[in-house]
Amino acid sequence: MLAIAFLAINYDLTIASTLIIFVVFTFAMYTLIPARLTHNSKPNNTFTAIGYGIGGVIVILLISMVLTTLFQGLLQTTVEPSLNSIMNSGFSSLAIDRIVPQSSQPVFAGSILLMIFTFGIVIATVETRMIGRAMEWLAKIFNVDLNKPFYRDIKVLAIFFLISGLFVWYHGTAKGVVDNVALMLTFIFAFISMEMIRRTGELEGATYLHIFNNLLYITQVVGFGS
Repeated sequence: MLAIAFLAINYDLTIASTLIIFVVFTFAMYTLIPARLTHNSKPNNTFTAIGYGIGGVIVILLISMVLTTLFQGLLQTTVEPSLNSIMNSGFSSLAIDRIVPQSSQPVFAGSILLMIFTFGIVIATVETRMIGRAMEWLAKIFNVDLNKPFYRDIKVLAIFFLISGLFVWYHGTAKGVVDNVALMLTFIFAFISMEMIRRTGELEGATYLHIFNNLLYITQVVGFGS
């Protein structure tokens, strides 16, 4: 919350306000479930979680390349898909370029480092917890066993599709993302994040996945990845 308060004062009030709403809803779900999943439900698992995060990013990129190639017409892409085009769409999914300038800009509004911190770490962490809590909350309400893989239980698959769809809707409406490949990436990302949370029984690996995913797209565009 201190990081979000800092962002509200020094970077962008709208983004910070959205994050506060997410944190409140996440905390409410955490309290009402009661939650089984925590950041590191499995202690001393950080290196494994980092490996899951890196592997998840690679899987997302590979799946995105395949699906973009297979459904190029449906996605309305005008050029042959490439790693660079996927990266650009991934950056579009963050909606960094859609921040509305304020009449009185905060002192660090144009800071690249603060932008990386905001979208690469803070937003990634908050959104991952929101996804994980929503998955667990729906599973509790509808009595769904999250120990079962999605390809063996239609209820688990339905939760994955519902939350992934809502994640896409949020990016398309609240964030104003219109790039079809970017929205596809958003769906794939949310789906894989939930499977990682379900499989590992904690939020740590999916949090690293979200952080590495966002940082990869951001650093490529701002130049640090070149």
